[in-house]
Order: sequence, then C-alpha cells, then structure tokens
Amino acid sequence: MCGGHRVPFDRRAFLRGVAATAAGVSAMGVFGGAASSAFAAESGRSPGRHLPNSKIGLQLYSVRDAFMTQTEACLRALAKAGYRNVEMAGFPGGTTPARAQAIRPLLDKYGLTAVSSHHGYNEFTNEKRVGELIEMAQILGQKYIVCPGGVPGTPEGFTQAGAVFNRAGERIRAAGMKLGYHNHTEEFLRRGSDGRTLYQILLDSSDPHLLYLELDMGWSSAAGLSAQDNIDLMAANKGRILLSHVKDLHPDGSLADLGTGIVDYATILGAAIRLGMREFIIENDDQSNPLTDSRADRMHDYLAALELKHSHRAPHRGED
Repeated sequence: MCGGHRVPFDRRAFLRGVAATAAGVSAMGVFGGAASSAFAAESGRSPGRHLPNSKIGLQLYSVRDAFMTQTEACLRALAKAGYRNVEMAGFPGGTTPARAQAIRPLLDKYGLTAVSSHHGYNEFTNEKRVGELIEMAQILGQKYIVCPGGVPGTPEGFTQAGAVFNRAGERIRAAGMKLGYHNHTEEFLRRGSDGRTLYQILLDSSDPHLLYLELDMGWSSAAGLSAQDNIDLMAANKGRILLSHVKDLHPDGSLADLGTGIVDYATILGAAIRLGMREFIIENDDQSNPLTDSRADRMHDYLAALELKHSHRAPHRGED
C-alpha cells in the first residue's frame, strides 16, 4: 500500500471478480497497434508477447527495511536481480532534497532509474512542500510524482482533492513531470449519493492533463474488478493511466508474491500495453529483503518472462 493505512477489502466482490476473470480468459488480452510494436522492438522478443525489462520496476516499499538500513547493498542486489527502475517511498534519514542528493549517485552507480516517488496527500496541500517534492524529483531524474493515498475517504474529500491535485499538478507539469494518483480498494468500494465511485469522483473533479493515474491492479482486483473490468477502466481513461502497480493476491485476498497469486496479469497487461501503460512497477506490501531472500528476484523474473495474451475481440469505445 505504500503508506501504512488499513485497506478495506471486500472478499465477496473479489471472488466475483476472480470468477469473471476465469470465465473470460479465453476471450481477453489484447495486442496490436504502435504501442505493442514499440514494446516488442525494445524487448527483442516476438511482437507484443512480453514486457521489456526497461519498463519493469520495483516499489522500494517492498524492501523498505533493507533500503532504509543497508541502502547501497539493497540497490546493488536489486540491480543484480535485473531491475532497472525503482519507485521511491522515502529516503534513509528523511525525505529531503539533501537526502535525494545522496541517493542519486547510488542509483547511477548501479544503473537504476527512479521513475517516480510516493508522497502523502497532505504534502500536496502545502505549496512549500510541493516545491520540495519537485526539487527532489528533479535531483533523482523522475518522470512522475505520485500520491499513494491519504485523501479523506468521502465524496466531498475526493472532490476537494481534485482541486488540490490540479494546483500541484500545474506546478509539476511546469517542471517537466506528471502528477499521479495511486488507488487502494476504497476508491472502488465507496460511492457518493449519485452512485459514482470515489475513483470516478476524483477523475471528474480533476484535470486529465494535470492528474494522471497509477493503477494498482492488485487493489482494484481486491475491490472486485475482474480482468476485463480493469481493462475497461484503462480503456475509458486511455492516455491518463500511465503507471501501474503489479501486485498479486491469494484467493482470500491476502497479499502474495507476484506470480504466486490469482490476478490474471497475462490478460490485464496485454491490454495495458495497447492502452498506453508506460511503467509496470512490482509491489508487495509484505516486504522482503533482497540481501537475505530471493523474493524480489523471483517477482522480477516472473514478470519479465510472463507471456501476455492475445485477443481478437472488438475494441471498446476509447480504444484504438
């Protein structure tokens, strides 16, 4: 979750989503168009079949204790495991520009790129702090700055957040980056009086050119979205959902290492490429330690080797 707050979970909705996925697997997973061709060229594999390694990252919250206490050794181990991208979730000694300056040489030393970073909602309500977030992101060479939660969980809270993110997003865009929002389950489980989910309220309340989305497909699945529901969500917001968290779940909804759970990523990610997804960031809140176990290695290898599915179905409205 990258933030530490409790994530609501609807087991019945999740199991319904799993059943819907199983029923439709043979008809889903999409390829085609320039996006998948570009990915194929980069990966050197057959067209549209695998993710290129340059698009696979790890959210450092997944290895947080190791990163905070043995920073260089942790980064070295992740690079050795094959990672080229990371997403930051704080720095040892404090999330400050000075600490970002200390981290950047280590990233460069081990061939790692910080594509994005997570910062709590309250930080985006403070103009001075937004300036610091931009400064840190520029030091690290990021493309994105992401809010992983903390918005008051009401329709009014998410409506007000739209304006907050528009203001911060304007400054972040002027600095050459994009602001993103990362979901948990509550955005899909809670609704306003008009029937809209909190997720939709945020989309409607914010400028699509100022706030983009990091779709955590583990939590959306835990909220009951099937593979096709996730694909439909990406299709409806094509060009706006640019990053993803690739997180796996056991049938009871508990966290699983990627590749050991039941989220149908072969289907979902096949579509995600064509629908404009740019970054695929592995996460497991149940942290591991790359210095003492191989869980992060195995998750990377699973995603790099995953054969993505084809489909010949007609595109949804909003797709190519």
